[in-house]
Amino acid sequence: MNRKPYYATLLVLGVLLLLVGGFLATFEHREVTETVAAKGAARYNRFLALELTLQRLNVPAIALTTLDPQKIPLRPGDTLVLGDDAARIDTEDAIRIAAWVRGGGHLLLSPGFTETAVHTPLFEALQLLDPRAAAYACSAIHAADVADESYTNKAELCGRRFRLTPAAIATVDAAIGDAQDGYLFARTRLGKGAVSLLVNLNALSRNALKQTTAQRFDWRLLAPNMGRGEIYLVYALDGISFLKMLLRDGWPALLALTLLLAGWMAMRSARLGPLMPAPVMHRRALLEHVQAAGEFLYRRDGGRSLHDLACHTVLARLRRRDPACAMLNGDALYTRLAERSDLDAEQIAQAFQSPANAQAFRACIITLARLRSRP
Repeated sequence: MNRKPYYATLLVLGVLLLLVGGFLATFEHREVTETVAAKGAARYNRFLALELTLQRLNVPAIALTTLDPQKIPLRPGDTLVLGDDAARIDTEDAIRIAAWVRGGGHLLLSPGFTETAVHTPLFEALQLLDPRAAAYACSAIHAADVADESYTNKAELCGRRFRLTPAAIATVDAAIGDAQDGYLFARTRLGKGAVSLLVNLNALSRNALKQTTAQRFDWRLLAPNMGRGEIYLVYALDGISFLKMLLRDGWPALLALTLLLAGWMAMRSARLGPLMPAPVMHRRALLEHVQAAGEFLYRRDGGRSLHDLACHTVLARLRRRDPACAMLNGDALYTRLAERSDLDAEQIAQAFQSPANAQAFRACIITLARLRSRP
């Protein structure tokens, strides 16, 4: 009995068992989380995570890209988080927002560079900023009820400090910083409402909400009107249309291009004129020579030589294209030509007859030319 196949099978099974055992002994089940690039609304809406978080907490919140009164009515008790540059707000919206804050609204925004922000319509209406520059600073954000001090729970507020007017400093009820060196964060009362100024809104944006300290800080930022009204998160402001912007800001370039186009047209228009200049009197064009030669030959014998040449040319071409016509003459030939050219046989017969006058000559040549042009 041959036992070699049996031993080979046992050897293969043994190797497989060793491989499986080695894999099970070294295999470790581990969950790995990889951060991928943001997609969809998360790419352009910096407040998407904040919006979803507030909605899960049953807090009415909506993210927008406009200050249109029909979409953002701004009633007393509402909160407006302005995530775009305040300089993009026009005078009409600035007056409406300032009046809404004084009537009981809560406005949260970043002043940016105070030297330029103080001259924007919104901050001119609010009358809060002092134009004096302040130094750059950082401040750690702490949460008293968070025991974990790991790196993932640490948050900092960094940026160029801003200064407030004396009237605004007198009504500050929460701040990070002081009146002497400037503030990183300050919430001041304005009429019945409040304005929260923050050097930047990074703590409210994107992945910052993963940090517990940032969550607690954001909750305190939104606290003044929390539960009293709608929270509007304006992460960007729609600009004017491209055509309006081009007409408003690009008119010098449009004027220059118009002048260049007009100059180019004037330069090119100098070349416009008659399609062909009139022939000089003492010279003749080729067509004039051909016409003169034809008139000379016609006057010599009444056009008979030209007519015979045209007939021989048509017949020679016909016999090359249709060798069967070489043996045809008279009416049979005219019938054959009529079949090939869709012309009347009598008209063809007249074309091969010697013309009696100039009018008949022209009619014969026209018919022969049509016959010659047929394939």
